[in-house]
Amino acid sequence: MKPYLFVAFASVWLIFMLYVGSLSRRQERLRKELEELKRKMQL
Repeated sequence: MKPYLFVAFASVWLIFMLYVGSLSRRQERLRKELEELKRKMQL
């Protein structure tokens, strides 16, 4: 396996993992906002 091919493969995986992490954080933030809105509507 050529070194540049390994670097490209590793880079793609790194970018993918960063993207998944970003989506996870966004989902958690939205879940908290939804819970807050539910609490406010019950008042």
